Formats: sequence, C-alpha cells, structure tokens
Amino acid sequence: MKFTLYKPNAKNTGSAFTFDCTKDRNGKPVLFVSMILQHSWNDERKTGSFKENAKNPEKSTTIKLTDIEAGEFLSCMKTRIPFVGFHKTEDKTTIIKLTPWDKNRIIKNKDGQETFKSPAWGLTITKNSSQFFKLPIEAGEAECLAILLEGYIKESLVAQSEAYKQEQPQKTYQKPKPKASVVEDDDDDVPF
Repeated sequence: MKFTLYKPNAKNTGSAFTFDCTKDRNGKPVLFVSMILQHSWNDERKTGSFKENAKNPEKSTTIKLTDIEAGEFLSCMKTRIPFVGFHKTEDKTTIIKLTPWDKNRIIKNKDGQETFKSPAWGLTITKNSSQFFKLPIEAGEAECLAILLEGYIKESLVAQSEAYKQEQPQKTYQKPKPKASVVEDDDDDVPF
C-alpha cells in the first residue's frame, strides 16, 4: 500500500511525503516514509514542483518506521497526544514529531458561512538538526493514513507470529493413556 501527500505552497516551503508499506528482501513488511522538499512554485497555475529535488540528498530523505512507531502515530491521531520519536546511529540523528492542532474549516451555506474546528496534525521530520521536512495532515488525510498504518501493523504482527512458529518446535497435544487401576475384592469398606 502507498499513500502520497503533496503540499506545495506559494512560499515554496512545501513538501511531499510518501508512506509506502512494502516488503524487504526477506519478505517482511516494512514502512518507508519518503520526503521531498518543494523545488518551485508556478504562480499562474498555482502548482508546485518537487521532482527536481527527488535525487538531491539535501532536499530529500527516507526513513523507516517500526510497527510500534506506526502504532504511536495511530494513538496520536485518536488521543491527540503528541508523539516524538528518535532514530539515532553513530553519526546521524532523526527526530520524528507528530503534533495535533485544530484547523479552521469554513463551510459556506445559504445563510453565510460557519467556522468549525477540524482536527489536524503536523508531521515534522528533522535530520541532523539541519534538514526539516514538514507536512500538515488534515482530518480526511489522517483517516487514509490510519488505514495504511493499521494494514502495516497487521502485516507486521502476522509476519512476527509466522517467524516465531518457524523458530519453535511444533508441539502437539496427545491424549494421556489411561492408567491401569487395581481392583480390590475386599467388600468390607463399601459404603452401601
């Protein structure tokens, strides 16, 4: 499964994120999140372009989320409690933040317009304190992302269960054999 969100803007500070639930070389499920910073803005068409930055390591990156991190994303979407995660290697640090916020949604009707507060989230990926990738996620987008995350978690748990079964010896239940009983012929102790 794959879900991509393009968020260009006239300030040329937008980004595109792709959430890709796929399989690794061993057939195990993995979840990659790829990010590209916006390259340009066409004011006439009101569109942004990203493809020019796709191969630039200063303007694009990919991270891998664990099943637990996917669960944290889902929890943040349900409870609206922020999530912060870290990926650290010897020379690199990545910070993942998913933060809830309320977005004003304006609905126009025959009597004018009404403003509603709509749940939204901000996803920020910071690499080495110098690269920042930001993505606003609206309510409908969060619902689509949640389905992908749930699918990834389910696939991951099934794969872990199958791997565990492969590692453990098969145990089968055998009905115990009845024990031989000794019959005494002494009727002195019979209660009737």
